[in-house]
Amino acid sequence: MEQRTRSPSKVVTDSAGLNQALFQVTHGLYVLTARDGGKINGQCLDALMQVTNAPPRIAIGVGKQSLTHEMIARSGRFVANVIDRDDPLCEEVVRLFGFQSGRKADKFAGISFTTSEQGIPILPDAKAYFECTILPELTTDLKTHSLFVATVDQAGTNEQGEPFTYNEYRKRMKKGGQ
Repeated sequence: MEQRTRSPSKVVTDSAGLNQALFQVTHGLYVLTARDGGKINGQCLDALMQVTNAPPRIAIGVGKQSLTHEMIARSGRFVANVIDRDDPLCEEVVRLFGFQSGRKADKFAGISFTTSEQGIPILPDAKAYFECTILPELTTDLKTHSLFVATVDQAGTNEQGEPFTYNEYRKRMKKGGQ
Protein backbone atom coordinates (compact mmCIF):
# COMPACT_ATOMS: atom_id res chain seq x y z
CA MET A 1 0.00 0.00 0.00
CA GLU A 2 1.30 3.42 -0.95
CA GLN A 3 1.68 5.77 1.98
CA ARG A 4 0.54 9.35 1.54
CA THR A 5 2.23 12.24 3.20
CA ARG A 6 -0.18 14.76 4.57
CA SER A 7 0.39 18.02 6.24
CA PRO A 8 -0.18 17.80 9.98
CA SER A 9 -3.60 18.60 11.33
CA LYS A 10 -4.15 22.17 12.41
CA VAL A 11 -4.86 22.33 16.14
CA VAL A 12 -7.83 24.56 17.01
CA THR A 13 -9.29 25.56 20.36
CA ASP A 14 -11.48 28.55 19.49
CA SER A 15 -15.24 28.14 19.12
CA ALA A 16 -15.32 28.72 15.34
CA GLY A 17 -12.45 26.30 14.73
CA LEU A 18 -13.99 23.61 16.94
CA ASN A 19 -17.33 23.98 15.13
CA GLN A 20 -15.57 23.69 11.77
CA ALA A 21 -13.84 20.51 12.96
CA LEU A 22 -17.18 19.11 14.17
CA PHE A 23 -18.57 19.53 10.65
CA GLN A 24 -16.37 16.52 9.81
CA VAL A 25 -18.59 14.27 11.92
CA THR A 26 -20.85 12.46 9.48
CA HIS A 27 -24.50 12.01 10.32
CA GLY A 28 -27.91 12.05 8.76
CA LEU A 29 -30.42 14.85 8.45
CA TYR A 30 -33.88 14.25 9.86
CA VAL A 31 -37.21 15.98 10.36
CA LEU A 32 -38.23 15.49 13.97
CA THR A 33 -42.01 15.77 14.43
CA ALA A 34 -44.14 15.97 17.55
CA ARG A 35 -47.70 16.45 18.69
CA ASP A 36 -48.89 17.94 21.94
CA GLY A 37 -52.63 18.17 22.35
CA GLY A 38 -54.01 19.49 19.06
CA LYS A 39 -50.77 21.17 17.93
CA ILE A 40 -48.16 19.61 15.64
CA ASN A 41 -44.68 20.82 14.80
CA GLY A 42 -41.45 19.68 13.25
CA GLN A 43 -37.83 20.72 13.00
CA CYS A 44 -34.64 19.62 11.29
CA LEU A 45 -32.34 17.53 13.41
CA ASP A 46 -28.88 16.17 12.81
CA ALA A 47 -28.19 14.81 16.31
CA LEU A 48 -29.63 11.28 16.20
CA MET A 49 -27.97 7.93 16.77
CA GLN A 50 -28.93 4.34 17.43
CA VAL A 51 -27.81 3.43 20.95
CA THR A 52 -29.09 -0.17 21.31
CA ASN A 53 -30.59 -2.77 19.00
CA ALA A 54 -32.28 -5.05 21.57
CA PRO A 55 -34.43 -3.30 22.57
CA PRO A 56 -34.22 -0.84 19.68
CA ARG A 57 -33.40 2.61 21.06
CA ILE A 58 -32.19 5.88 19.65
CA ALA A 59 -30.89 9.07 21.26
CA ILE A 60 -31.59 12.59 20.00
CA GLY A 61 -30.15 15.92 21.08
CA VAL A 62 -32.75 18.70 20.89
CA GLY A 63 -32.28 22.39 21.68
CA LYS A 64 -34.36 23.50 24.65
CA GLN A 65 -35.40 26.75 22.95
CA SER A 66 -37.40 24.91 20.28
CA LEU A 67 -41.14 24.34 20.31
CA THR A 68 -40.53 20.72 19.27
CA HIS A 69 -38.44 20.19 22.44
CA GLU A 70 -41.31 21.49 24.58
CA MET A 71 -43.79 19.23 22.81
CA ILE A 72 -41.61 16.13 23.19
CA ALA A 73 -40.91 16.89 26.86
CA ARG A 74 -44.67 17.18 27.55
CA SER A 75 -45.97 14.34 25.34
CA GLY A 76 -43.07 11.90 25.69
CA ARG A 77 -43.28 10.94 22.02
CA PHE A 78 -41.84 11.91 18.62
CA VAL A 79 -41.28 10.68 15.08
CA ALA A 80 -37.88 10.98 13.40
CA ASN A 81 -38.25 11.13 9.60
CA VAL A 82 -35.14 10.28 7.55
CA ILE A 83 -34.85 12.79 4.69
CA ASP A 84 -34.43 11.09 1.29
CA ARG A 85 -31.54 12.56 -0.69
CA ASP A 86 -33.19 11.42 -3.96
CA ASP A 87 -36.32 13.45 -3.21
CA PRO A 88 -36.09 16.49 -5.52
CA LEU A 89 -37.65 18.57 -2.73
CA CYS A 90 -35.25 17.47 0.04
CA GLU A 91 -33.53 20.86 0.23
CA GLU A 92 -36.92 22.58 0.40
CA VAL A 93 -37.88 20.25 3.27
CA VAL A 94 -34.72 21.36 5.11
CA ARG A 95 -35.58 25.02 4.53
CA LEU A 96 -39.19 24.53 5.64
CA PHE A 97 -38.38 22.67 8.85
CA GLY A 98 -34.99 24.16 9.58
CA PHE A 99 -35.18 27.89 8.92
CA GLN A 100 -38.36 29.05 10.61
CA SER A 101 -39.88 28.77 14.03
CA GLY A 102 -42.99 26.73 14.71
CA ARG A 103 -43.96 29.48 17.14
CA LYS A 104 -44.36 31.87 14.20
CA ALA A 105 -45.35 29.60 11.30
CA ASP A 106 -47.38 26.47 10.67
CA LYS A 107 -44.68 24.35 9.07
CA PHE A 108 -47.25 21.78 7.91
CA ALA A 109 -49.47 24.26 6.06
CA GLY A 110 -49.80 23.13 2.46
CA ILE A 111 -47.74 19.93 2.71
CA SER A 112 -49.03 16.38 2.70
CA PHE A 113 -48.34 14.06 5.59
CA THR A 114 -49.82 11.09 7.34
CA THR A 115 -49.92 10.55 11.07
CA SER A 116 -48.95 7.79 13.43
CA GLU A 117 -51.56 6.17 15.64
CA GLN A 118 -50.62 8.84 18.19
CA GLY A 119 -51.30 11.64 15.66
CA ILE A 120 -47.64 12.55 15.11
CA PRO A 121 -46.81 13.67 11.55
CA ILE A 122 -44.99 11.26 9.23
CA LEU A 123 -43.56 12.64 5.99
CA PRO A 124 -44.69 10.38 3.12
CA ASP A 125 -41.49 10.98 1.10
CA ALA A 126 -39.17 10.04 3.97
CA LYS A 127 -36.65 7.26 3.37
CA ALA A 128 -37.65 5.85 6.77
CA TYR A 129 -39.30 6.96 9.97
CA PHE A 130 -39.10 5.92 13.62
CA GLU A 131 -41.99 6.44 16.01
CA CYS A 132 -40.55 6.67 19.50
CA THR A 133 -41.37 6.98 23.18
CA ILE A 134 -38.85 8.75 25.39
CA LEU A 135 -37.49 7.10 28.52
CA PRO A 136 -37.69 9.97 31.05
CA GLU A 137 -35.26 8.29 33.45
CA LEU A 138 -32.59 8.36 30.69
CA THR A 139 -33.15 11.99 29.64
CA THR A 140 -30.05 14.07 30.28
CA ASP A 141 -29.99 17.84 30.75
CA LEU A 142 -27.13 19.26 28.68
CA LYS A 143 -27.88 22.89 29.64
CA THR A 144 -28.77 24.21 26.13
CA HIS A 145 -30.10 20.85 24.89
CA SER A 146 -31.75 17.72 26.21
CA LEU A 147 -30.52 14.29 25.28
CA PHE A 148 -33.60 12.13 24.92
CA VAL A 149 -33.17 8.36 24.83
CA ALA A 150 -36.22 6.67 23.34
CA THR A 151 -37.54 3.25 22.44
CA VAL A 152 -38.41 2.72 18.79
CA ASP A 153 -42.00 1.52 18.92
CA GLN A 154 -42.64 1.33 15.18
CA ALA A 155 -40.70 2.13 12.01
CA GLY A 156 -41.41 2.44 8.33
CA THR A 157 -38.95 2.14 5.49
CA ASN A 158 -39.04 2.92 1.80
CA GLU A 159 -37.04 0.59 -0.44
CA GLN A 160 -36.18 3.46 -2.78
CA GLY A 161 -33.91 6.40 -2.09
CA GLU A 162 -30.93 7.06 0.16
CA PRO A 163 -30.57 8.94 3.45
CA PHE A 164 -29.56 12.60 3.13
CA THR A 165 -26.56 13.54 5.25
CA TYR A 166 -25.85 16.84 6.92
CA ASN A 167 -22.44 16.98 5.21
CA GLU A 168 -24.06 16.50 1.80
CA TYR A 169 -26.54 19.28 2.59
CA ARG A 170 -23.68 21.65 3.50
CA LYS A 171 -21.87 20.81 0.25
CA ARG A 172 -25.00 21.43 -1.84
CA MET A 173 -25.57 24.79 -0.13
CA LYS A 174 -21.98 25.86 -0.82
CA LYS A 175 -22.37 24.88 -4.47
CA GLY A 176 -25.65 26.76 -4.73
CA GLY A 177 -24.10 29.89 -3.25
CA GLN A 178 -26.10 29.83 -0.04
